[in-house]
Amino acid sequence: MKIRIIALALIWLMAPVLHVAAQVQTNVQYAVKFICGKSEGTNTVLAPGQYFTAINVHNPNRSTVEFRKKFAIALPGEKAGRVSKFFPAVLRPDEAFEIDCLDIHRHTETVPGKFLKGFVVLESNMELDVVAVYTAAGRTKAVETLEIERVPARPIR
Repeated sequence: MKIRIIALALIWLMAPVLHVAAQVQTNVQYAVKFICGKSEGTNTVLAPGQYFTAINVHNPNRSTVEFRKKFAIALPGEKAGRVSKFFPAVLRPDEAFEIDCLDIHRHTETVPGKFLKGFVVLESNMELDVVAVYTAAGRTKAVETLEIERVPARPIR
């Protein structure tokens, strides 16, 4: 009888942990490159200029998608930077949102405008539409380059 009570108590205590684990179960991942901020062109591989990234995420499904996102900073010299915790995200059917440089700086706890490169990693249990828009401005401060990239899903193993 005591063993049964202890087992039930452990199940009751573990229920919140099991519930959280079920919520974050994912099977697809998107790794989206970001480049944000002003490059002086001296210690970076990028030309001098102001760089911007806007990542658009759309839910094409007929049901709400709960997913998560994290931010990994890439440092020069083949050094790994800080990786943030996961942040939850939700999109109802056909909704979309954007992750831009201000969001990236906020989630990485870095100074807005500071030059920063890395990846936004999205993990979901359903496929999403993920499109990155990259722009850069030079001396004239007008957009000099624009690139749009559709980011494919990859399975998580």
